[in-house]
Amino acid sequence: MHERIKQARLANKLTQAELAERLGVTPQSVQQWESSTEPRKARLTALASLLDVDVNWLLFGDTQNNDVNRRDSLEKTWLDITSWDSDTSSDNEEVYVPLLSDIELIPSSGKNISANFNSLRLRFSKATLRRIGAPSDGSSILCFPAKGNSMEPVIPDGATIGIDSLNKKIIDGKVYAIEQDGLKRLKCLYRRPSGKILIRSYNRNEYEDEIAGEDQVFIIGRMFWYSVLDY
Repeated sequence: MHERIKQARLANKLTQAELAERLGVTPQSVQQWESSTEPRKARLTALASLLDVDVNWLLFGDTQNNDVNRRDSLEKTWLDITSWDSDTSSDNEEVYVPLLSDIELIPSSGKNISANFNSLRLRFSKATLRRIGAPSDGSSILCFPAKGNSMEPVIPDGATIGIDSLNKKIIDGKVYAIEQDGLKRLKCLYRRPSGKILIRSYNRNEYEDEIAGEDQVFIIGRMFWYSVLDY
């Protein structure tokens, strides 16, 4: 398999680093796949799809690419799912981050909560965290559910939010978790002259823009990820 992965990568004119970034893994992982170890079965489908090859070919060098073989291979791969919960240890490519039940549980300091926090957690790849400039150990990442309709339709009630508490630089139009007068909220921020900040909701039909001084708004962190269920 090692040589086939390398062959397919070169055929797609990708470096090991480029393939790793697209898969959300480290370049070292791709290097190992091409020399000594094999990717987990849960990654094979994504790898085959990205390299535009058949899973059977990656696994066995099978040159038969008819629809039946392709379907059977995909079914076998997708059915081989590894379950995990809060007690499952992460591998060396992933970290756990806290999933709080409410934005109000974020410490006012903006720093991560205690490492002993015993609650729900989410998994992120270290490659993802490095890509956003956050520590790869996940120490600056906090997640929580959005509440209310002020950020709809983009971020509906119940969507899960991920913020980087070390990223507090305001980029106009980006979303931040903020604290103002003791109230923690999720809002779009814009810089304005004379040390002012415009605070905006996506739902502008029901929520008017606000203007506040920079010293009145504490930025907890910038949103870098959110997840929405459509049901």
